[in-house]
Amino acid sequence: MNTYFTIGEISKFFNISIKTLRYYDEIGLLKPAYINKDNNYRYYSVEQFIKIDLIKYFKITGMSLDVIKDILSSKTSIQFILENIKNQSKKLEEKIDELSAVKKYLDNLEKNISQNIEEGIDEVFIKYNNERQYMKYETISKNVEELDINLRPIILEIEKNPNEIYSDLGVTVSYEMLIEDNKIIYKEFKVFCEDKININILPKGEYVTIMFEDNSKNSIKYYKKILEYIQKNSINVIGDFHETWIMVKVDDKSQEKSLVKIEILKNE
Repeated sequence: MNTYFTIGEISKFFNISIKTLRYYDEIGLLKPAYINKDNNYRYYSVEQFIKIDLIKYFKITGMSLDVIKDILSSKTSIQFILENIKNQSKKLEEKIDELSAVKKYLDNLEKNISQNIEEGIDEVFIKYNNERQYMKYETISKNVEELDINLRPIILEIEKNPNEIYSDLGVTVSYEMLIEDNKIIYKEFKVFCEDKININILPKGEYVTIMFEDNSKNSIKYYKKILEYIQKNSINVIGDFHETWIMVKVDDKSQEKSLVKIEILKNE
């Protein structure tokens, strides 16, 4: 059996690309045991197999190559290795929490889309909702463009907390201004998530609701449609409209066409 193995053989043995092995050599993480001076071929020894296994193991945990290099140094103490294992474990816990938030968001998105397809698009209906908690950000916007601009700093703030950015988002629209001036005025921005300080509640009850898939600039016609339903059926409502963005998407021309829900609480 040969003492040395070519870079191609090592690549096959460990399922590591030749490009990656060359990079490991370049940064000093895994240098070949022997380099032929005549043809510059790299050769690795069987004694290096354990080191390669350890590199793969630590890399799977998400450790950086710099940290792995320090851990595999002959001067590294057991205490140093232990501290890095603890640090990486903490990072993985944070990542698990973030992925859990993502999964919860995707599960809710799937549920919302499925339910809305069943209830119908562009048709007004009455839907009972349990109490919902949300965070409120005050912002007055007279149109979609102004709303988009006003939301930029708020979105950046929300992105700092994964539990918030993967929540349902929406706005409050003034019922009074729509009735009196036939205009959509966005009064506040909502993030539907639990927060111990910024607590606001949408009460449980029946909501007059409409779902639509369209550009936000066309939303006025859906507000008019829900108003016509309210007036036709002599329904008394409470408060303002609540617009929730179920799924925001764009077409191949970068034109927004999103799935949106508009609702307003029905007076019992």
